[in-house]
Amino acid sequence: MANRKKKLEMKYLVRRTVFLVVLMLLLFGAGWGLWWLLRGEGEEGPGSSGTAQSPSQTPSQPETSASPDPEPVSVPEPEPDPGPAIDPDDWQLVLINPTHSIEKELEMEFDEVQGYKFDSRIAGKVRELIAAAKEDGYSLAIVSGYRTMDRSRMLYANKIAEYQNMGYDEATAKVEAAKWVAPPGTSEHHSGLAMDIVSGDYYTKYSDLVEAFENEPEAVWLRENCARFGFILRFPKDKTEITGINYEPWHFRFVGEEHARAIMDQGLCLEEYLGETD
Repeated sequence: MANRKKKLEMKYLVRRTVFLVVLMLLLFGAGWGLWWLLRGEGEEGPGSSGTAQSPSQTPSQPETSASPDPEPVSVPEPEPDPGPAIDPDDWQLVLINPTHSIEKELEMEFDEVQGYKFDSRIAGKVRELIAAAKEDGYSLAIVSGYRTMDRSRMLYANKIAEYQNMGYDEATAKVEAAKWVAPPGTSEHHSGLAMDIVSGDYYTKYSDLVEAFENEPEAVWLRENCARFGFILRFPKDKTEITGINYEPWHFRFVGEEHARAIMDQGLCLEEYLGETD
């Protein structure tokens, strides 16, 4: 009997001990949780302002100002190509016109193309131009090249007589004649650098050199390709007040390839290019 009572007391003691241990663990855990919670609310977290916020409040976001548009980068415009240098003593740029006349024949060596004389330094370019036109399907015929002063004198006199026969007085006839045939000493043909050139069948359509030639395929080809060989359309339609010569879609003048490209690209006449417009 005594042994049984002793066993019951031991069992009761064990249960009580277990209960006390569990209770202590629960109390310790609850205390630890409460301490951790209070610690977390009281401390500042990273980036915290230290001010409590209600759940309905959201942290204020830093204001972000719109980035200003970057200023446009100033890119300097490329300077215009000044073109080739102009040497007043360059034989290719000799100017012969009513205000720049010559008193005597120029000395040069001649070479013939299609039976017409040219300064021998450009004869090869004349041949190249005619050959290139032929390759493109166009036949060209030269009708005037180098001209002596005596030849100009005769042609000018004939033109004056033609106007007088139409009723013009002598003074007016000379003025009108000079628009088509340069008086001796003022003709570009004296330079050996100029030519009148038309289509191969020109005289089956026209009896004289006329402005209507500008519409012929050969005239268009010449305007578009002459600079490749160093030639320019010498008397353009919109430059008659400067040149003093009527529009001549058949008259081409050698100035060299670089100068020719600059003149044709800019739509100039030779006087403008050389600064001789006064």
